[in-house]
Amino acid sequence: MGTLINVRGKYVEYRSVGKSDKVALILNGGHTNCDSPFGHENLFVKLGYRLIIPSRPGYGKTPSRSGKTAEEFADTIYSFLNQLGIDSVVLVGVSAAGRTALQFAGRYPLRVNKLILQSAIVLDDFPDKVTKATSYLIFNPLVEKFTWGLIRAFSKITPDIMLREFMSGLSTLKPDVVLSQLTPTERRSILDFILISRSGSGFLNDLKHRCGDLDRITAPTLVIDSKFDGSKSPLHAEYAISNIHNSELMASNAESHLIWFSKENSEIESKITEFLMM
Repeated sequence: MGTLINVRGKYVEYRSVGKSDKVALILNGGHTNCDSPFGHENLFVKLGYRLIIPSRPGYGKTPSRSGKTAEEFADTIYSFLNQLGIDSVVLVGVSAAGRTALQFAGRYPLRVNKLILQSAIVLDDFPDKVTKATSYLIFNPLVEKFTWGLIRAFSKITPDIMLREFMSGLSTLKPDVVLSQLTPTERRSILDFILISRSGSGFLNDLKHRCGDLDRITAPTLVIDSKFDGSKSPLHAEYAISNIHNSELMASNAESHLIWFSKENSEIESKITEFLMM
């Protein structure tokens, strides 16, 4: 369970894992909160990091007023870390949290030792107008509870069909090809992830986020992206690499946007380990 903290009048829910002077700040993606399973959590703990995982505004118990825009929440994170007595972090931005991570790294470069982007949304003009309109219909705070209720019900009744439906939007490969590569444990992990997902008011906030001026980022940056990500274009990773001075791209053969649930995950973890040891 997360802890709710008052940060200069703005509430932030967060979860802390481990005890160490080395801190990794994890910004989870869309439809998640601080209790959502982060794919590489065990790796960071194994490498000796303390994890700080906040629920972003509109998710979990963190209210939207704590920072609807990526800029606003970046400022809240700054005060949040000050209150916890944390000087600097390894910052991890996952999927829809990418633009918030980029804003924080750009606005407060001295607070970020290293930046890791995982399947991150970067470009400001994402998603397209049709996707935005659909999201406003099915993931707005008035109906998202029922949307996820239906998704969870079908995930329990027809798990294979639901996995195919999800993969059709998360991979450029055919869903059956993706599923054939997943172990039973990975399939179960994806379903568990679906079963605890909620949008709150956070996902609509995410749709309006902007990444800011990437030229301000000074931290060494690792961008991890799947060649077969069906949820976004490779232009997001390319833009990050082109505009962040000290950055490198790992273009993974992971079968979908969910790079953690892939036979390529061990290679990804090796790259993260190498990057953190540099």
